[in-house]
Amino acid sequence: MKPYYRLLPTLFSLGLFFNAGIALADSNADKSIQEIAQCMRVNVFERGAVRDFQIKSTDKEGKSKTIQFKAFWKPSKTSDVIRITLQVQEPKALRGTSYLVVKNLDSEKLYLYLPALRKVRTLQGGEDSQKLWGSDFSIADIKQLQGLMIEGVVKRLPDETIEGRPAYLIETSHSGTGHFYRKVRSYIDQQSCLLLKSELFTADDTLSKVLKADISTLLEIDPWWLIQGYRMSDLRAGTRTDLWLSDIFINERLPESLFTPEGFYIEQE
Repeated sequence: MKPYYRLLPTLFSLGLFFNAGIALADSNADKSIQEIAQCMRVNVFERGAVRDFQIKSTDKEGKSKTIQFKAFWKPSKTSDVIRITLQVQEPKALRGTSYLVVKNLDSEKLYLYLPALRKVRTLQGGEDSQKLWGSDFSIADIKQLQGLMIEGVVKRLPDETIEGRPAYLIETSHSGTGHFYRKVRSYIDQQSCLLLKSELFTADDTLSKVLKADISTLLEIDPWWLIQGYRMSDLRAGTRTDLWLSDIFINERLPESLFTPEGFYIEQE
């Protein structure tokens, strides 16, 4: 029997949120960026787990394609390292393509495995902003959905409201040449600490892409919160990508090799 168990939503979580929870937003006014980042991480990184992702890309002519992959994560027992592995399941032509993100306080490493080449490649800074498999999502976007703030110079702007929900507004900027997006604005739900919206700006300060959560898919699974649907729109290309995320399946026994450059591409049952 597989060592998994599923986090199931309570009746309270099925879109029926009490106004009292949202009305307490003023008490969050003094939260630091570090406190907000820690709150985002609590939803994901305290335990080893698996989650299914499905992305459906639609071009400006209305043609679409779908890719399915699994995301694995597991906290390190000996350090504050964050580790995420992505493995493509479908379509068959991409099956086995894998990414590994290893991040600590001082650095981040990103690895890519292509089954056709049977080789692991270390990606350079800025390559995490490249589109994944022709979709409008990048590794940087996936990291943000997994509760990680984008690297750069970070500042908190005045709070905003997204679809009636109070949100922290965090702006991350880059001054170097290694990043395609010069500025990213992230709107973080104050009640759940989940990403509600993200705006990505190019070097000339043009709004390039917008990520928006489907608020109707926001669930509380005490003590965690989940959002199961997002849409990324590329305003320049006229394309969009819909992302569906499954419930979270806890698995404390994920092998350590799954989070190493030598074994992150080995398929898990």
